[in-house]
Amino acid sequence: MHTTAILHVHPACASNRRLIEQLQADTKRLVVIHGGKPRLVSRAKAAAPSSDFPFGGDAA
Repeated sequence: MHTTAILHVHPACASNRRLIEQLQADTKRLVVIHGGKPRLVSRAKAAAPSSDFPFGGDAA
């Protein structure tokens, strides 16, 4: 079963590192703030290399 939920975060929480860390610990996901809007991202997806960088993660 796959469930989804909308994440509503108060702006004061989105700018407070301690509260973001607590939210990540509670949900076992990473909180990514992009454009002022928080998103929950699975840790495996966040660790995957980005296709935006054509040389891979080990390029010097």
